[in-house]
Amino acid sequence: MHVHGADEAEADGLTRQLRSELLELDVDSVDFDDKRTPPEHSKGMDPGALTTLVVAVSSSPVLVELARALRDWITRATDRRITITAQDGRTLEITGARTRADHRVIETFLDQDEDPDDTEDRP
Repeated sequence: MHVHGADEAEADGLTRQLRSELLELDVDSVDFDDKRTPPEHSKGMDPGALTTLVVAVSSSPVLVELARALRDWITRATDRRITITAQDGRTLEITGARTRADHRVIETFLDQDEDPDDTEDRP
């Protein structure tokens, strides 16, 4: 997931705030995307890496919690925007200006990325 902000400092702050909130959920991990390497001769890390979080989830109920947390976080300000990218490359962009219906859209998007073998354990 990638958090977009007005400038690098604001985007970094928003990303850290969202990471903190997601860590309160029963997710497996929430890490900054450290797979990006700084360009040769650069003086620092790619700013995009500071606003990209990788969230690992291993159970279906946590997906519902994650969808709610993302919806609640994004609707706190109309100018907030995140892009969620699934492992298979699908993307979903959400802005704070959208309606509460985003919860179902997010939940459906995240649910589609589940491993089909994991659904056998559902009640």
